[in-house]
Amino acid sequence: MDRLGLWPLIHAERQRLYDQTLVLTPEQWRTPALVGSWTLEQTMAHLTAGAEQSIAAWLRSVWSARFDFELHKERGVRTRLGANPAETLDRYRRAIGNTRRAAGPLMAGLGEVLIHGEEIRRPVGIPAQVPAGTAVATLRWFARHDFTEYSRSRAQGLRLAPDDATVTIGEGAEVRGPALALLLALSGRPVHPGELRGPGTGLLLERGAAGWRPSRGRRARR
Repeated sequence: MDRLGLWPLIHAERQRLYDQTLVLTPEQWRTPALVGSWTLEQTMAHLTAGAEQSIAAWLRSVWSARFDFELHKERGVRTRLGANPAETLDRYRRAIGNTRRAAGPLMAGLGEVLIHGEEIRRPVGIPAQVPAGTAVATLRWFARHDFTEYSRSRAQGLRLAPDDATVTIGEGAEVRGPALALLLALSGRPVHPGELRGPGTGLLLERGAAGWRPSRGRRARR
């Protein structure tokens, strides 16, 4: 899928997340995100940073943080938080149509919206409603690349079988479930109990546990 085909998908998923979160109360925005130490509001601010930063701005931020990527991300969040969740969400709205993102493949940018979107939606019970084709295409890419996550390493020796497609990805013990849930597991995020099934499920979830690293893999870029 080329850049011209990917940008409409990224914009659509940014817009979907915005529309879905308009109903959240200030108290809900303070809910912890699915993983990590951020709230839902901070996670949204992180997505805004990704939509606002050009590659040059991203490189300057990383350089000024002395390649401390956690510091780089925290700075990006702090500068995109509004005085209240409504202001934070409005800044995100204004970035939805941007055609820019940090360094790296554009497909990773689509995955960022889907994965962080689920980190916001799942804690407050918002159904994803992401089109199956978008989720499956993103899953296929992440299963073949170790970029922002060790997703390719986690998929090794497994056959991923999305319920919402007629394709399978990889060879080995099967893991079956919704494409978006498989994508979350590949990126090290938790899924609902019973959402994934099959003989390879335990291994995939074990590989997704916090702190897991492939025994002989290069460090995933952040």
